[in-house]
Amino acid sequence: MRLKKYSVFIAAGMLMLGSSFVQGETLPQAVKYLLQSNPDIRAIDFNRKAREKEVLQARAGYYPTLDYIGAIGINDTYEPQDYTSTPKEHTLSLRQNIFRGFSTVNEVKRQEARVESASYRLQGVKEYTALDAADVYLNVLRHLELNELARENLLIHERIFDQMKLRTESGVDDKANLDQVTGRLALARSNAVVTSINVDDAKTAYQAVIGHYPEDLVKPQPFESHMPKSLEEAQQIAVDNHPILKSAQADLEARKAQDLVAESPFYPVVDLEIDRNWKDEVDDFYGWEEDLTAMIRLRFNLFAGGKDKARKEETGELIREAMEIKKQTHRQVVESIRLSWMANKAAMDKMGHLEKYVQSTSSTAEAFSKQWRIGKRTMFDVLDTEAEVINARKDLINTVYDGLYAQYRTLSGMGNLIQALGLEKL
Repeated sequence: MRLKKYSVFIAAGMLMLGSSFVQGETLPQAVKYLLQSNPDIRAIDFNRKAREKEVLQARAGYYPTLDYIGAIGINDTYEPQDYTSTPKEHTLSLRQNIFRGFSTVNEVKRQEARVESASYRLQGVKEYTALDAADVYLNVLRHLELNELARENLLIHERIFDQMKLRTESGVDDKANLDQVTGRLALARSNAVVTSINVDDAKTAYQAVIGHYPEDLVKPQPFESHMPKSLEEAQQIAVDNHPILKSAQADLEARKAQDLVAESPFYPVVDLEIDRNWKDEVDDFYGWEEDLTAMIRLRFNLFAGGKDKARKEETGELIREAMEIKKQTHRQVVESIRLSWMANKAAMDKMGHLEKYVQSTSSTAEAFSKQWRIGKRTMFDVLDTEAEVINARKDLINTVYDGLYAQYRTLSGMGNLIQALGLEKL
């Protein structure tokens, strides 16, 4: 029932003055443009692609290496006889690691976790960027409606001023009343100027974030079907699904794999080494010489100045650091979703009262205007009630947009705003 009620209030607020805007750029279109052109997102995407290449580098440890060595020189012999030769040597060396203390497999896991972290981070930045886009998008529409409301208020004051001027000139009202109406007219004009400036500021902010000037923005609709039914559900979805929290978990897994890589120097290294040599006039052997050597070689470091032990201790500290970062990220995600949910709930509750307030003040203003024309109300009664109507409508407009933004914040806090906008494939 609350969601249905909410949609009624949203629709009512969004239809206010709707005829003054032409269909144009939608919120999903604006967000899509930003996601495809934002330099920060593109930079993070390039970083993710670079990390994918590091996975390939780590996997190279599974494969053998093959090297060719070629050499040519000159050898002058003076005793027991004078002789000059030009030794030549060609070698093919094959090296295949058999065991390296599980270093390769753990390094591959580390790099894969880093790629996963970068992918989730990219997704998280997209969520935050989409929310920024929604913020500036809604602010342009908000200030356009507030400016239209200020212009409507100005027309009301101009109409009342004209009537008061006629009444004063005809002797029905005194000049003091006309002076007060003149002052209120000046204030209405000032408010119209301020709201017009706010529109320009909102459009400038839109251009700074989105990358182009806003033209004919389309009022977005609420996403009730994507909203959870309770705060507990929203919080659980956020904890399970938020990409930044997943990125922190992937960073922790990368640190654990790095710790295992740091253990590898404490194990022996076993390699298969095969060398095929072709020599000519080398080592006092005149003519071509060919040989093949195949060895399984074991190496075990006995002392490295404490470097390996210090490296292992370092990776242990890095794991603890990653765990604390994950805990802090978890707290921030929970705090954000709770604040967003409560802001959304407050907007829903507030809109119901404001809708009734707008209706009642509008009816009162209309009645006071009729009573003024027959002498039962003063002009200031009419002005006060008209001001109350304008303020009520202004509060309703702000609450409608605050509610929409709180809803988008909630979706972003769950990691679902991009999906709700139909842009999950970007």
